Amino acid sequence: MSSATTSTALAASRATQYTVLNASLEKLQKNLEVLEQQVEVTVAQSEWTKRLLLIHSSLMMASSQVLREEGRQEAEYEDQEEP
Repeated sequence: MSSATTSTALAASRATQYTVLNASLEKLQKNLEVLEQQVEVTVAQSEWTKRLLLIHSSLMMASSQVLREEGRQEAEYEDQEEP
């Protein structure tokens, strides 16, 4: 009879372990779905970040050129005023 009791206890323990394993796998699956969504958002954001970087770089280059040109014009104007 102790063999039957031990067998029943092992079966109950195994069932409990399977229940815990199932819950852990469900949690893992949910976390993987959340991760997949976050990766998709990150990919979309990285594309927009690249575009913003390109725009920002273009603006910096253009402003640098404008400032150089203004500096050149101011230097020419000052040279003309110094007779």
